[in-house]
Amino acid sequence: MEAAPLRRQPASWADIPMELAGLVLGRLPAHVDRVRFAAVCPQWRVAARQGRLPPPMPMLLLPDATVYSLPGSQPFRFPACTGYTNTCGTGNWLVFSGEDGCFLRDPFTNETVTVPALSTARFQRVGGESGDEAEHEWMEMADGNLPDVHKVIFCSPHLIAAILNYRSELTTRIAVCQPGASSWWSVLGNGPLFVDIMFHQGKLYALGCEDTLFAVDISLDHSTGDPWVSQIQQVISGLLSTQMIFLPDGVLILRVSYLAESRGAVLLVCRVIDLRLKAGNWDNIEVLEAERSRFEVYEANFGQSQWAKVTTIGDDKVLFLCRKFCRSVNISHNEMPGDRIFFMDNDDYNKEASSTCSVYNMRDSKMSTPLPMVSWKPGEVFATWLLP
Repeated sequence: MEAAPLRRQPASWADIPMELAGLVLGRLPAHVDRVRFAAVCPQWRVAARQGRLPPPMPMLLLPDATVYSLPGSQPFRFPACTGYTNTCGTGNWLVFSGEDGCFLRDPFTNETVTVPALSTARFQRVGGESGDEAEHEWMEMADGNLPDVHKVIFCSPHLIAAILNYRSELTTRIAVCQPGASSWWSVLGNGPLFVDIMFHQGKLYALGCEDTLFAVDISLDHSTGDPWVSQIQQVISGLLSTQMIFLPDGVLILRVSYLAESRGAVLLVCRVIDLRLKAGNWDNIEVLEAERSRFEVYEANFGQSQWAKVTTIGDDKVLFLCRKFCRSVNISHNEMPGDRIFFMDNDDYNKEASSTCSVYNMRDSKMSTPLPMVSWKPGEVFATWLLP
């Protein structure tokens, strides 16, 4: 009796040669596709770790934790982002608020850092220009005067900084604390109206509403080790006297400014928006279709204490801008063209209209839409960029 022929086992995806798996991986355009590739089997996970891949492109995170990976992908849910209430101006930190305070979490690593609740802030008044610790006094803030967080940044393992918005006083203040602290925010009680902050080469900088740049000196309390703002001084003069210009034909020119770091330099990124106000209702505004947005970019010249206008951010650079931050990213020409600014269309001025993602070309001032089918309704929580 003849022996039955041996059945050949079906080929497994794990049997693909490592070199071929690396070539497949290198052709996947979106970061999320590479993550899914690595999840197929242990062999492909090894290929993903060993493969020399270009840096992953940023991902658009919507308030409901839906994520789109550039230059284009199907949407997917990112559970680690569910429930975020604010975005951080550095890294991939997201802010989550609770009854007992709030915490920062990186959705890619799940690393978590707690920060004090705003109800445990103390109000700081500096008595002298020297910023001597003995010359300042602390006052606890009244519950009825609790601020909103305009922006928070993770500066270092020893420092978190924020801009606090006091709506009742129509003012903002700089606040600092230790990561993981359970005691106090230290809030500076005087200073100009701030619109942005950044941590650059070990120094904290703040941007005033007239595009004036200030250096913020941080000292440590000798008894507690808590940081506090000892001095704020102007280092670069402003560019303008107002953020809004009203024209006779019902047009409002709105200017929104951001700080960013690129190639070791401090950039001022200004978005100029032409808005038409509806008659009889100054709170409801419409964007002019003829010229929706334009951008101006300046580089800080600390030697001359002024902003120097630039016409390019570089062929290998792209700026990703949202309501809370502006970040510079290195890109490959194979992934997308450089010298462009990605931004959220409506987040800065109109919560009633749907927002979309747009791209501004620094070379010809033209705009395009990278995700034409994606839109969302801005609310208390804003969309942001994740940079894996």
